[in-house]
Amino acid sequence: MMQIFINPYHTLHSVSTEVDLEQGLKGYNDIERFEKDMVNLMVASKGIGLAANQLGITKRFFAIGYESFDVFKKPVILWNPLIVRSSKETVEDVEGCLSFPGLWVKVRRPKKVTVRWQNVKGEICMQYLDNLESKCFQHELDHIDGITFDKRVSKLKWDMAKKKAKK
Repeated sequence: MMQIFINPYHTLHSVSTEVDLEQGLKGYNDIERFEKDMVNLMVASKGIGLAANQLGITKRFFAIGYESFDVFKKPVILWNPLIVRSSKETVEDVEGCLSFPGLWVKVRRPKKVTVRWQNVKGEICMQYLDNLESKCFQHELDHIDGITFDKRVSKLKWDMAKKKAKK
């Protein structure tokens, strides 16, 4: 059964390797079924993004989607995603993470990104993302690079967030 691992689970801090979509995912013979299960888990957990290594899989893919997004209104899996270009303009906004329940912290990130990924058929897609959607993509991409959002803020900020979460 698919589950979301909580920090400090080891795969959360592992750099993921590219997925060969022709070979599929080891341990899953039906990739479309896997995509549905992953998206359903993300939605049921009230997430807007969910990275493979949060499920204990160190491969480069994540789910993303939320009805208020401009591009990914319906949740979808992005295979081998990457950022092609980031804006110089940054924004600081509150982020949470399904692997850090109850913790919220302000993270500064580029406001806009141009991104590339493969769909399940292996076709290359490109898109321009802004606002919350851009932030979500960057957060999930960090995950598959082994970077959790606590590494994007000062120790003081993180300690304050932990203290607030305990209340």
